[in-house]
Amino acid sequence: MSKRKRELTKEEIEAILLASDDSVSDLSSEDDGWPVDDSLADVSFILNNDPGDGTEENKANDEEAANSASTFKPSWTEQMVNGQIDLKQHQKYGGGPKHNLPVGSEAGDYFKMLFTNDMYEKIRENTNKYAEFVKSATIDKWEPIGIKKWRWKPIEDIEELFSFIAIILIMGIAKLPRIKDYWSSNPMLGNDKVKRTMARDRFVDIYRFFHISDRENEVSPNDPSFYMMRKLDPFMSCLRSNFQMHFESYPHLSVDEAMVKYKGRLGIVQYMPNKPVKRGIKVWALCTSFFGYVYNLPSPTVVKETNFQGMIMDLDIVL
Repeated sequence: MSKRKRELTKEEIEAILLASDDSVSDLSSEDDGWPVDDSLADVSFILNNDPGDGTEENKANDEEAANSASTFKPSWTEQMVNGQIDLKQHQKYGGGPKHNLPVGSEAGDYFKMLFTNDMYEKIRENTNKYAEFVKSATIDKWEPIGIKKWRWKPIEDIEELFSFIAIILIMGIAKLPRIKDYWSSNPMLGNDKVKRTMARDRFVDIYRFFHISDRENEVSPNDPSFYMMRKLDPFMSCLRSNFQMHFESYPHLSVDEAMVKYKGRLGIVQYMPNKPVKRGIKVWALCTSFFGYVYNLPSPTVVKETNFQGMIMDLDIVL
């Protein structure tokens, strides 16, 4: 007769679940490139081992629970099949996406639904304005050597800006040591898709003058109306509006904090050693508790915390 595995006690289960908060290493797998062993964080073996007496009744209950749980879990796959995107599957949960895109639409269509052409047009105008501002502010530097050295050409079409954003997203996934490596002739470094999308010098020019806010409306840090996120707030306001416009929230929502990785010099940067991303900007998000869709993302500077006996008792936050 085979030996039955010992059932884990309540204390042992709690120790496994809480280990990630209590024993966080000083090394970040994201920062230092260390591989993450998923088996250390996977507690599915606890659920797969039957702690009962092995009767048919228990097995039937387990199968019923598994079938019930499967109806509430999204099916994840590495390869997206556009034809399987159907809004009706969300309606039974009391919410879900709201848009007129047909079934089978490309991922880029969904991206442009949230990052609209109006937003691209505003960024195009602000980037061109900022480039002219830099040119006028440094005219004394360029005049002695000839204005021809100023190679900036204004962005005339938002499609060029869309290509620029697409390259930025690619760089976030396929990371290389230097920007120019994406245009390298070395087949082990160069990215053919990036090369075909935009010339290197043009990308560097847009990257240099890329500006979200309107230069004419910016104020000095000494101005009473100045605040840390002033330049970003108009853009974030449009983004939040689009996220809420195209999604009807589910009855169950979750408020949680997240760290946006950032190691530069900024007054709102925090260091939290127990987080996977230890240094960055802490933001709060209102998300669906099941699918994780971000329904609202307030500005980091509007959050005020009051800590009492280790518990956050009050959050001055608009969601």
